Amino acid sequence: MAVTSAIYQFAIPGLGNVSCKQRDDVLTLAQDLREIYAFDREGRLTGGFLAGKNYRRSMTNAIMQKYFAENGTKVRRFLAYEERKHLLEDISARVARIREQLPPTEHPELCAWLERILTWDFDRLEAQREAFYAIYKPVTILPPDQYRALVLQAAEGCSWNRCTFCSFYRDRRFRIKSPSEFQQHARQVKAFLGEAIRLRRSIFLADANALIIPQPRLRELLDLVHTEFPLEGPRAEAGYQLEGIYAFLDIFGAEKKTLADYQELRAYGIRRIYIGLETGDAALFKLLNKPGSPAECIEAVRTIKAAGINVGIILLVGAGEARFARQHVDHSIAAIAAMQPGAGDLIYLSPLIVGADDAYTLRMRDLGIEPLDAGEVDAQFAAIKRGLQSALPHGPKVALYHIEEFIY
Repeated sequence: MAVTSAIYQFAIPGLGNVSCKQRDDVLTLAQDLREIYAFDREGRLTGGFLAGKNYRRSMTNAIMQKYFAENGTKVRRFLAYEERKHLLEDISARVARIREQLPPTEHPELCAWLERILTWDFDRLEAQREAFYAIYKPVTILPPDQYRALVLQAAEGCSWNRCTFCSFYRDRRFRIKSPSEFQQHARQVKAFLGEAIRLRRSIFLADANALIIPQPRLRELLDLVHTEFPLEGPRAEAGYQLEGIYAFLDIFGAEKKTLADYQELRAYGIRRIYIGLETGDAALFKLLNKPGSPAECIEAVRTIKAAGINVGIILLVGAGEARFARQHVDHSIAAIAAMQPGAGDLIYLSPLIVGADDAYTLRMRDLGIEPLDAGEVDAQFAAIKRGLQSALPHGPKVALYHIEEFIY
């Protein structure tokens, strides 16, 4: 659907020249085009830029702060309780100042939006956390192009959950929702988002590998998605449209579906499937404790693409440390080239981030494998990207996928 917008400009004492950009899905306020803060249609802060730092607020009222330190490194951190409270109260005071200065009879829609914002005091925003977790298990990761997706947890957790480098789903057992439970979940999500659903661009079917769900049950769940959300075109009563369905699928799940299964999923609106290849090197693949193999991943991707569905292939940068560095680069480039990805596909290069006590770290230490330093990881990223662009000159976009950037 087309997004309409209107721009208003005011001189506000104490704030300077304030620009208000009002769209169907978001209101953005800017002070002298230097300090910016944005709100969804329910009036909840989504993010901002203040005092040279970026802020993004999650649906649980967590706030990520991002900025570049003096040495040029990028800092990503979550605000502590008091910091979060101070930021939200400061922004609320700015909005209150703007609202006080606007004539009550002018710009009624803008004034109504500002008044909605002012109903969200800090305590009410904090209460969103409990409301969110009554509906969702933690939404731990999405692909970067799906950060604005509407997540529906058709399944919870990961059916394998034993990869050495991944701890995203350790806090929950894998289970598939029944159709009635899933429909209730979908309706609760809609109620929680309210008018803010207009900010969502697509459906992401979660959790880790939701498409492993057996096809008869998956068909039932996808029917419910289409019943509850406008996917095939704008519905007058909805006032918004979601552009397709996206999902993760790991290799051990990919090999269980046939070409006909994927063709059916395409008919249901599945537009892209994301697969964690991680590495094209078979020996390193086993050390990561992933089931399947790079060869099976190549076959699965070819089947998915033959069904007319795009793919997102994820590679770990720095996996295998120094011992596997060369073969990881060479074999990963070769494996992805063998998949024959096209312009509609994505390749994500994700720097390996693990803790000192994670299974991956302990395993590498036991094997006496030395980790790469930051410069070596950057060099590997560049080598993989350069190699993929050379092997696939008219192929997919190759992009960074930094898991510490994610907040939902």
